[in-house]
Amino acid sequence: MKKEKLSLFLFIDAFGWEVKQRHPEFLQGLILESKPLETILGYSSACDPSIISGLTPADHKLWSSYYYDPEGSPFKWTRPLALLPDFIFRRGRVRNQLSKWIKKRCGFTGYFQLYAVPFKQLHLFNYAEQKRIWEPGGLPQGDSIFDRMARKGIPYSTHDSAFPDEVRIEKLLQHIEQQSIDFAYCSLGKLDGLMHAEGIDSPKIGPLMDWYDAQLRKLMATAEEQYETVSFYLFTDHGMHNVARSYDLITDIEALGLEWNKDYAAFYDSTMARFWILDEKARAPITEYLNGHSQGRLLTDAELKKFGVWFEDGQYGDLVFLMNSGTQIIPSFMGAKPCKGMHGYHPDDPDSLASLSSNKPIPESITKIQHIHQLMLTELALEGEPTPAETARTEPRPPKE
Repeated sequence: MKKEKLSLFLFIDAFGWEVKQRHPEFLQGLILESKPLETILGYSSACDPSIISGLTPADHKLWSSYYYDPEGSPFKWTRPLALLPDFIFRRGRVRNQLSKWIKKRCGFTGYFQLYAVPFKQLHLFNYAEQKRIWEPGGLPQGDSIFDRMARKGIPYSTHDSAFPDEVRIEKLLQHIEQQSIDFAYCSLGKLDGLMHAEGIDSPKIGPLMDWYDAQLRKLMATAEEQYETVSFYLFTDHGMHNVARSYDLITDIEALGLEWNKDYAAFYDSTMARFWILDEKARAPITEYLNGHSQGRLLTDAELKKFGVWFEDGQYGDLVFLMNSGTQIIPSFMGAKPCKGMHGYHPDDPDSLASLSSNKPIPESITKIQHIHQLMLTELALEGEPTPAETARTEPRPPKE
């Protein structure tokens, strides 16, 4: 006997609108409607929490992975590692193994990567995504769809980032065959990894999209065998840009003659640099240099507010410098070598656009990636469900004794 309804939310990382346009045959016949969506300024660390909560980073408090916090840093114990030769830690395999060790030592359950953060500075930073966001209680602030489903007792499945795409799809198929879920959220990452390594023009993208096409058609066919109604949403969090040049921003900032961790601190992501002003004398030279830069620009508070990434307390930086599309900061705290493809540029750039496709009509009001959360609520008939915070505000308080 078929179960009543299944809602599938399938996420192909970096399958942006511009990339999708190059593959019009993808899932042809299954997709009724597609549209571009505006992404969030930043990386998956900002986009993913926004999709599952409907909130911007300013509200759920997850933007970039690292932020300056010497007092609260969970990495203070790593200071002795700074005494070891740097070449030991440049190798990817060594960094990956260290990441696993540090994650376990710190008790993190969320996604964690050490990347290329220097050990001599790691102890000054805190890490944002300490909890796994794909389960109830995963966000520092606000509710995710998983919080809402847990309160209502809705059976669901989600992916495990520790497994490759093949295993994630197979596990989802098993849930569908067993009719054990009403909702699925599954993220797939092969395309993102391929385009980082080879760019958006790689000849390997076509075969990979063919593989995704076959896997998702099988998934849909199985779902329609087991459920009366299947709602299907295919989406992503951002697009991808070809990297055309690299720029050594770190050396230029150090040449200003300011003292690290006394005058300023900085975190150098792949496409943006974030600065904390520790002594006001550092603000003018850093601002003057960044305002005159041809490879990027200093974002205004108004822009940061528009994008939902302005933090009044300066948690993620007092100044944010964003590189131009196609320019990558090298070296950065993310790596010492340039990628051929990168995201995290200005949301208005065409290559930044995310995409959304469905076997159902998509409401006109869905224009940003955080609006995907509204589709989830609609599918689960949870639009009117108040959050605990809303309930606390609206319920009458008991009289004082």
